[in-house]
Amino acid sequence: MCGFVGCIHARPYKVTREMEQKLKEMNALITHRGPDDEGYFVDEYVHFGFKRLSIIDIESGHQPLSYENERYWIIFNGEIYNHIELRKELTAKGHTFATDSDTEVIIALYSDLKERSVQMLRGMFGFVIWDKAEQTLFGARDHFGIKPFFYLEQDDITYFASEKKSIVLAEEDELDAASLQHYLSFQYVPEPDTMTKQIKKLPPGHFFTKKPGQAMKIQSYWQPKFQPVPSSES
Repeated sequence: MCGFVGCIHARPYKVTREMEQKLKEMNALITHRGPDDEGYFVDEYVHFGFKRLSIIDIESGHQPLSYENERYWIIFNGEIYNHIELRKELTAKGHTFATDSDTEVIIALYSDLKERSVQMLRGMFGFVIWDKAEQTLFGARDHFGIKPFFYLEQDDITYFASEKKSIVLAEEDELDAASLQHYLSFQYVPEPDTMTKQIKKLPPGHFFTKKPGQAMKIQSYWQPKFQPVPSSES
């Protein structure tokens, strides 16, 4: 299943022992999502934490995973069904791979196509990529929202995680009365809202980009289409 936690700061941030401990506590809350391995990446803007359930490339699929001399870093939950076909196409373009994981295919594809990369993916996924050179955070959720993706955006820091409780541990939030009413009426809270005011869900079929100190930009990359299929009468 796997799971991730993380944050991006608005300004360069000196890593403290307190922040590292908070990240580990956020990550510990999702141990049930990935009991096989854990990993961390921290720089002056971004903190990543990851819990892994090893399925594809058990030996070499450790995350956070880096690419292109550690320019790009990724945390990824899910499975890419067409990763073998994409790997062949990327290899033909000159890209090289250090693992057999579908995670590395995503990050290599992003290095090649940037935002357009998500349109090539087939599968279930939630992931975040940090481009250190361009100081850009990119994240996406699969077409139907099979994999979860929560976030909380503030002026000085933005959190993201596979499960809401990891963000609640980091930042207090308050009940959203309108969302509670929706839940009592429909037995669910319509996205992108959650039961609390500040924490939101990245909608299915959407991606976001965010630079330090700038607002998150969320865009749709896919919409379901319900079109009749012509058939002949016999």
